[in-house]
Amino acid sequence: MLLSLIPYLWKQIAEVRNVKMEINYGIENLKFGQAVPVNSDVKLQATVKSVTDLRGTIKVVVEAKLLIRNHAKPAYTGDVIFLYHFL
Repeated sequence: MLLSLIPYLWKQIAEVRNVKMEINYGIENLKFGQAVPVNSDVKLQATVKSVTDLRGTIKVVVEAKLLIRNHAKPAYTGDVIFLYHFL
């Protein structure tokens, strides 16, 4: 499923250093826009919405859109939540 691409593509965009543990905590407000045709080129458009310190664990909320080349509507949009624990 294309949702599983989010962590991989996020690591292509942002480098987070000195991470002891990273958890893909969830997705909120997920909306599917359209199906992705086979062999389509896709890219992740991501914007950091918030960064919160939860007593040593950092919660990062990223607004994510999976864009399909030559299509106006994204495949999906949603707020992806990552939890980071640093060394």
